[in-house]
Amino acid sequence: MSTNSDDNLIRMTNQIATNLGGGRDEDAAAAAVCHHLETFWARPMKQRLVASLAQSDTGLSPLAHRAATLLAHKLAERQAS
Repeated sequence: MSTNSDDNLIRMTNQIATNLGGGRDEDAAAAAVCHHLETFWARPMKQRLVASLAQSDTGLSPLAHRAATLLAHKLAERQAS
């Protein structure tokens, strides 16, 4: 990670994934985490999280990584529209 704020974003994303992932299948859990990020995170936070996906070791859990990737696709779709 490049900065402490990026480390905090990764930590928070992993916590959200832990909290929202229990008892759901992987697709539903990733969608729930992505929805939370879309709804409650500011645009710069989302953009920094998506930018972190370019790194080889993001520090994201598998579920958090999947949700961040889903978020990246949704943000790209909105930009293309």
